[in-house]
Amino acid sequence: MGNSILFFTGAAFLGGVILNVMPCVLPVLGLKVYHLIKINDQPNSVKRNHGLAYTLGIMVMFWVLAGVVIALRAAGDKLGWGMQFQNPAFVAVMIVLMVGFGLWALGVFDVTFGMSEVNAGEGYTGSFVKGILASIMSTPCSAPFLGFAATFALGAGATWWQTLLMFTFIGAGLAFPFLLISYIPALANRLPKPGPWMETVKQLMGFTLIAAAIWLFGALQMQITPSGVQLFLGFLLVMSMALWAMKQFGGPEHSALRRRLVHLMGLGLTAVSAYWLVDLSPKEKAPVATAVDDSHPPVVDGKINWAPFNPKVVDASLKSGRPVFMDYTADWCANCKTNEKLFIETDQIRRDLQDTRILPMKADYTTEDETIEAWMEKLGRTGIPIYVIYYPDGSHDLLPEVITTQMLSEALRRASAKYPVNGEKPAVKTASAAD
Repeated sequence: MGNSILFFTGAAFLGGVILNVMPCVLPVLGLKVYHLIKINDQPNSVKRNHGLAYTLGIMVMFWVLAGVVIALRAAGDKLGWGMQFQNPAFVAVMIVLMVGFGLWALGVFDVTFGMSEVNAGEGYTGSFVKGILASIMSTPCSAPFLGFAATFALGAGATWWQTLLMFTFIGAGLAFPFLLISYIPALANRLPKPGPWMETVKQLMGFTLIAAAIWLFGALQMQITPSGVQLFLGFLLVMSMALWAMKQFGGPEHSALRRRLVHLMGLGLTAVSAYWLVDLSPKEKAPVATAVDDSHPPVVDGKINWAPFNPKVVDASLKSGRPVFMDYTADWCANCKTNEKLFIETDQIRRDLQDTRILPMKADYTTEDETIEAWMEKLGRTGIPIYVIYYPDGSHDLLPEVITTQMLSEALRRASAKYPVNGEKPAVKTASAAD
């Protein structure tokens, strides 16, 4: 037991460290890097305090997530890494935060209650908030080693203290690089010196945050009705104008009374518009095809012709002797979309699919789906992306979360060698793959 706990805690920590370079976390980390450079000429004690505040924000958020997991598991609910992004309200709040931080970085408005770092002491709240945001943005990502720890932490067999321990080490890994820089002056001294150039960097970070909001908005579009999407865009416009007006008519050059009144009016306008414009009613799911012909082409018009997830189709394909390549993905999963763009939707993989005639299928986890969750559980995974090739004999080839085109190509060729296109159909045993 001791050795297994040591392995999982080590995997949790390494997975947390690797999360720092995952696409979903980079927008928030960009702001943190900017902040580290900005305070680099401050005393070492100030830099250490900022590192501790950032770490505390991360740890508090991961402890909250651990508490939610423990409570939901006690209630008998199934759990998955990044499951909160299946909730339209959560995604909408994250979009609002990303747009708000992006507008702040672009100079549309100023924040004067802890996020403004006019002097050293006022920025600790900002470091704490960035830690919270980094934690939240990391959860739709999966990383090497993290899959083992997350599966163990979210599994029904884990005790409450084991779950808390796993989440603690994941958070510690996420915070570790910045805490290291905060406490080792030699590392901090390697950062660029603060200067006027930083304002340009800050504004570029603003555009990065807006890009993150656009990515999340794409997921929200798949979760709510078209009318709700349009109304939410209207709310974002009103909120942006209110933030602009708070700086334009209630900036530091005006009296304290005027600033308070303008800020109250801006917040009130935002709240009223949220009440009237935000409609997060879920969109009805489109009917899924219940059959795919054996001749279903893997590539159409130069693109992979993904079949929608359907257990009956998987069963029929496997019984016909045709392996199935399954991509478990979601619109809110930045890793998934990055892998799809760079490593899956490529000329090499399209050629391989055409040559092998393996059926490509996409399991869309953007919204909650109990069947997909059950299939993920059989694979021993709780988070996405997941890439797996199901074989007609009931076995499967599970690929790592981080893949390359070469890795996937070799897996497809292995499947083809075992079940050739024009070869004699082997004996079929599909119970474990198509339940």
